[in-house]
Amino acid sequence: MKFLSILLGLSVLIFCASPVEAKRRVFIPGRRGVVIDERLSALRAQPDLKASLEQRLRRGRRVGILGAVRKKDGTTFLRVAISRNTRGWILADAIARPGSAADVNRLIKLMEETSDDFIRVRLVRLFLEEFREPGFAPRALLLLGQTAEQVAERLSRDTRRRIGNDTENGKLRRKYYFLNFAGLDRYNRINIKFDYDEESDSLVYDGTAYRELIRKYPRSAQAIMLKERIQYERK
Repeated sequence: MKFLSILLGLSVLIFCASPVEAKRRVFIPGRRGVVIDERLSALRAQPDLKASLEQRLRRGRRVGILGAVRKKDGTTFLRVAISRNTRGWILADAIARPGSAADVNRLIKLMEETSDDFIRVRLVRLFLEEFREPGFAPRALLLLGQTAEQVAERLSRDTRRRIGNDTENGKLRRKYYFLNFAGLDRYNRINIKFDYDEESDSLVYDGTAYRELIRKYPRSAQAIMLKERIQYERK
């Protein structure tokens, strides 16, 4: 992979992000929390694992924490609001609270340990959007970039299998196939973008997370490591 070409212009350290229209937030009472684990995010009528299921909350859903109850077996449920009028109970392990060091550490651990690249990317984006703890942000940005590079390698293999050795109309047509591969769609929706490298005939991550890492946290251990990698590949 042409890592140096991905980060061409990094020395200038200008990060240009397209403007994103802010989402209108609906008022939700209670202390802010965010769903981080969909496997545990069943909203129930009562604080009991066998209570009626009201709905399943998606990862990234904002809730208002109204209270908590700890069961005899050690299980903790949170009473949450998901709108002005809708309440329910959810396992505390499904929720993270901005400002809580324990919850931030739990989210970091979750995103580093998951084996699913897309879920990891979603968790990192969730962390950067909702938590953005300065002590962890460089680590999260580096993880995002590394994961996106792994995704690019896997999707490149998938694309080659799909289109074979078709070279009709030359390299330009091949680029079209790569950048329109269906496997890119869900990453595109969460603003993870890829380019096509003609020399290696593969997709490459566009390096956005790396540029942000060096621009915003130039003295972090992660940024220093990344700069050393760039210098090595320039030789």
